[in-house]
Amino acid sequence: MKRTFLAVAAVVVMLAPVAASAKIKSNLGIRIQSCVVNKGGNGLTNGINVVYFNTRQVPLSEVDFLVKYNGHKAVLIDTGTFTNGSEINHNLTNALVSYPWYGPAPSLCTVQRLVTENGKVIE
Repeated sequence: MKRTFLAVAAVVVMLAPVAASAKIKSNLGIRIQSCVVNKGGNGLTNGINVVYFNTRQVPLSEVDFLVKYNGHKAVLIDTGTFTNGSEINHNLTNALVSYPWYGPAPSLCTVQRLVTENGKVIE
């Protein structure tokens, strides 16, 4: 019995990184380093913290993230000037706020849409 438990535990530990990496999906020339649901007061969500890199050659003025969390879907919009290769580490609170917080891991975090500095939309 103990041997079976240890074998199952080993499989779970080995598969955990695979499951975790499937939650964050880089897309459209944006490499997402991390995407974490923020815990606000009273055990409720308070947006996300996302760390990402612009790997496109053109500067961006907007990056829209599609995040799924505990049955909720939200688009969180980051605006600014994001140049090629720069690391961006932002807390976004324009959506996914005041839902029950069930831990930091979203079921999906990906880039849905970009806007270049000259106004071109990339989807």
